Amino acid sequence: MMDSDRTTSSATEAEEILFLKHAKYFVRFLNILPPRLASHDSTRVTIAFFAVSGLDVLDALHLLSDSFKTDIINWIYKLQVVPKPGNRPCGGIQGSSTLNIENAPDCCGLDAYRWGHLAITYTGIAVLVALGDDLSRLDRRAIIDGVAAVQREDGSFSATIEGSEHDMRFVYCAAAICAMLNDWGKVNKKKMAEYIMKSIRYDYGISQHYEMESHGGTTFCAIAALHLSGQMGVLEPEVKASIVRWLVFRQQDGFQGRPNKPVDTCYSFWIGATLKILDAFELTSFKDNREYVLSTQDKTVGGFSKWPGSHTDPFHTYFGICGLSFLKEPGLQQVMPSLNISQRAFQRLTQLHTEWELYSNESSVDNNDIRVNIE
Repeated sequence: MMDSDRTTSSATEAEEILFLKHAKYFVRFLNILPPRLASHDSTRVTIAFFAVSGLDVLDALHLLSDSFKTDIINWIYKLQVVPKPGNRPCGGIQGSSTLNIENAPDCCGLDAYRWGHLAITYTGIAVLVALGDDLSRLDRRAIIDGVAAVQREDGSFSATIEGSEHDMRFVYCAAAICAMLNDWGKVNKKKMAEYIMKSIRYDYGISQHYEMESHGGTTFCAIAALHLSGQMGVLEPEVKASIVRWLVFRQQDGFQGRPNKPVDTCYSFWIGATLKILDAFELTSFKDNREYVLSTQDKTVGGFSKWPGSHTDPFHTYFGICGLSFLKEPGLQQVMPSLNISQRAFQRLTQLHTEWELYSNESSVDNNDIRVNIE
């Protein structure tokens, strides 16, 4: 592959990306959901994640007023579920405010229907970090206990404590939550890795669950979970090389999620991020990838779609922009592949980890001093 294939050829090409239109597109979704997305009301946090993180990668968070950012942060915290002492470990962030009735009496039984959801908890924390929040109002212990409570015997995770699908998607969400909060609690990382390894298929793609078809999205989930948990070493060199081969073969012009399927904008992230983690992204055609993503851009109102000429949505818009970021597109912030947040947000998160560890060490010293004085 020629070097010219790996970089944008000119400033003129960079101008083809309608940065401001895409930014305004995300802002609209933060203000109101269009009727066609009304059914997604219970997952509004994920839509907020695509919009806020998209603005972050576009370096356009300044389009949100400080008061609006504060409103979003307060809304996320309002969705936090903290179980009462002695209750089941259902901590996390829930997807809807429907059951958030302030000062509801215990006798009404609402608590029995409130629990954290792994995907919502992951995206909710990511929104807080992107907006510069210090996470001080999160009950980190309740969240981590909630993650451990939904791990299955086979090492996978359910979305909620009430029981739900348990597969590679929620393995990733669990790993991302623990990594962002810098605490794995009682999560069994070894069993999680075993579940991932058992889900590698004959062609070396990774499936959503045992004996299912290899898929680009769940291959990302699996590899990113291993990376976030510090367990990349479980992949033998020949297995890693075979996974890379499967991933590289997903490129047609853009990337497809499975063999014999059409290419789709979002896989510029799912496949691209996985290859980034595996240090093999340079094996792809940057030029073809970029041209496909740009072919799905709506030049009238902004946004990207999965296929040229189809409806845009926040999901494909965000992942299309992330895919362009991997290509080092001028004007875009870098993306941290395994956490799926901007490098700027990741650096802020790393600083929070340092502060938490410093506080923890100081508290430990103080407690030791107290014990000595008492004795």
